[in-house]
Amino acid sequence: MALAGWWSDQTIFVIDLASRRVHIVGSTPHPDEGFMRQVGRTLTATDDGVLIRHRVLICDRDAKWSAPVRKRLSEAGVRVLQTPYHAPNANAYAERFVRSIKQECLNRVIPFGE
Repeated sequence: MALAGWWSDQTIFVIDLASRRVHIVGSTPHPDEGFMRQVGRTLTATDDGVLIRHRVLICDRDAKWSAPVRKRLSEAGVRVLQTPYHAPNANAYAERFVRSIKQECLNRVIPFGE
C-alpha cells in the first residue's frame, strides 16, 4: 500500500512448460500499446529473448494482446494461440502460478492504518 492507497500492476509473464521456469517480462499499472510493443520486442529479441527456440505462445484474449503485438510475435516465428472465452482451465499453468503468488506473497501482507 502506498501513501495514496492501494494500487495494482499488470505483470506480463511467460512460463516455459518444459522446464516450468517463469520469466517476468514486465510490469506496469497501465499496459498500453507502447508497453505491449516493448513486451513483444523483449520476448523476441534475437540474443536473449525468452521465446528464442520456442514456437508457440498461449495467451488469454485480453485486449492488450492486440493485432500489432501478435503480428510482431508471428514475424519472429512464434505462433500465438489465444485461449477460448471464459475458459481459465485452457491456461491452467498460468492460473496456478498466479494463485501460488497470491497465496505465498500477498496473503502475508499486513496493512497498517487506514
